[in-house]
Amino acid sequence: MFMWATNTNTIIRLIRIGITNCYLVDKKDVKILIDTGQKSKSEKLKSSLYRLLGDCNLDYVILTHAHYDHAENALMLKKLYSPKILIHKNEADFLENGFMKLPKGTNVTANFISASGNKFASWIGKYDAVTADIKVTENYSLENTEGIEIVHTPGHTSGSISIIVDNEIALVGDTLFGIFPKSVLPPFADDKIELYKSWNKLMETSCKIFLPAHGKTIKREVLKKKIK
Repeated sequence: MFMWATNTNTIIRLIRIGITNCYLVDKKDVKILIDTGQKSKSEKLKSSLYRLLGDCNLDYVILTHAHYDHAENALMLKKLYSPKILIHKNEADFLENGFMKLPKGTNVTANFISASGNKFASWIGKYDAVTADIKVTENYSLENTEGIEIVHTPGHTSGSISIIVDNEIALVGDTLFGIFPKSVLPPFADDKIELYKSWNKLMETSCKIFLPAHGKTIKREVLKKKIK
């Protein structure tokens, strides 16, 4: 299992659930899960959390945005652990309705997939609805958890957020993609101009690495190069 640690000994563990990288953040006595993966892989998520948490509780579930591959297991976790669920206010209604459509494509092929999917296969975006406990706006500091900052990084979706851990590591959801060897641009994004601004916002932090929800770790030098 991939694991990262900050200078203040915050531990981040990768839990790959279906097509989504979820991350368990262990900040002293506070346990935070970033994104939840697909419902078809819920048993893997439950067994991974049981092994990693032991007798500890899951305190927070932070959703980087409300797409199904990030939020599909949120209700299950709410019933299992009773964590506080956090999402940006722009996407709270999607979460509470259990549906969010695909964003626009950032290239011709992806745009065709997005348009076709939203028209003919909208059921893909549906999942079990759940109500958020915390609805953030711009920057937000997690209560009683020093070093965990929520930053609004729109572009992929209007309510996409990133989680800055000890100003060293950023968990960025779909704001960056780590799949394509020569690009960090996600294949889908509603607003590429906002996405570019969000990349610059991430560069304003002191984070050295960025952990995406899809693909491999992205280093600061790589993001800086792609912005240029």
